[in-house]
Amino acid sequence: MPRLEEWEIKKYWEIFQGLKPENNKLTGDRVLPVLKNSRLKDDQLSKIWDLSDIDADGRLDFEEFCITMRLIFDLVNGSMLELPLELPGWLVPSSKSHLIHANKAVATGSTGNSYDGDDDDLLSNDFDWYISPTDKGTYETIYNSNSDSYGRVRFDSLEGLYLTLSKVPRSDISSAWNLVNPKLFETIDKDQVLVFLHILNQRENGKRIPRGVPASLRATFSKEVPSYDLSAAAASTPAKNISQPKANDKKLFGMSYLNKIGQGNNADREKGTDFSATEGTDWEEVRLRRELTNLEDLLEKAKQELNNKSDSGNSDLALLKHEFEQLLKYKQGKLSAAENVPNTDKDLTDVKNDIELIGSQVQVLEEFLAGKEKELAQLQQELLTV
Repeated sequence: MPRLEEWEIKKYWEIFQGLKPENNKLTGDRVLPVLKNSRLKDDQLSKIWDLSDIDADGRLDFEEFCITMRLIFDLVNGSMLELPLELPGWLVPSSKSHLIHANKAVATGSTGNSYDGDDDDLLSNDFDWYISPTDKGTYETIYNSNSDSYGRVRFDSLEGLYLTLSKVPRSDISSAWNLVNPKLFETIDKDQVLVFLHILNQRENGKRIPRGVPASLRATFSKEVPSYDLSAAAASTPAKNISQPKANDKKLFGMSYLNKIGQGNNADREKGTDFSATEGTDWEEVRLRRELTNLEDLLEKAKQELNNKSDSGNSDLALLKHEFEQLLKYKQGKLSAAENVPNTDKDLTDVKNDIELIGSQVQVLEEFLAGKEKELAQLQQELLTV
């Protein structure tokens, strides 16, 4: 089955950012140059837009933009001969699958929803990002039981857990997954798994799924190398409602699932880590400082490469120029000697032609060298302004 590869999503992300989205969405005029460059027919481009704009708001978010780009590439490359009447399942973002189902339900006159859980109006907006040590121990046990050899977890590997959540509809599970997986990778890492499980826990306890995550967590989820430090979540919100569950409280999140896979006792013994000592830490500043250090390292490396390249290039050009100049002097001397010979019938036409040719080559070489020196000066100026 086809799918969106990680390298492909990264490529689309670069294009998406280059089009300067507003509020993380692209309007039609921003996307139009990309559509026109494909040289597809207008009716095809219109159909691609209709298929991609799942929420029908006239703009494309990153998920919808990925759909647009993939459909365009498949048509241009011949992988797809004609556009489908509806998006194939592998190309539907998990966060928007409920919209697809809703649109089908409207078209067929059926609700198509067998979920009998809490009414959305009864859910609380009092979502708490704090992860207590007890909950963290449970989450880590679930993570350890489902992670692969690289420490990553796939969405469908937690299917057994989803079946134990009586109050969480599938659409909310998908929404929680996409909150912690903004780049739509097939797997997520430990820090993302723990927050994903915490969102499901809060939703099971009647809290509405939030629309976003704290900035510190969002920065962690968006970078290429994942960080396993969850203290940012504890530092981003006040430590409220952190009392330990009492014996009469409702059963702990995921306990029936852990008992089913034989990990229930292990979860009870997990104590977790107290992150209270990290409260007040500016995690955004820490991230920016780390990025600044990386940028300085890259800048220094670029300077060294530029110097090496410019030194090598200038030395080669200087040597070539010197050789042409010496040849020119030799030919000029030969011409002068020939002209001073009395009563000679020698034809000097070839010699003159050689001298003119070499002279023009030297001139071209000097212009080429001047252009390279100008480019070098511009690159050095750009490095100084970074």
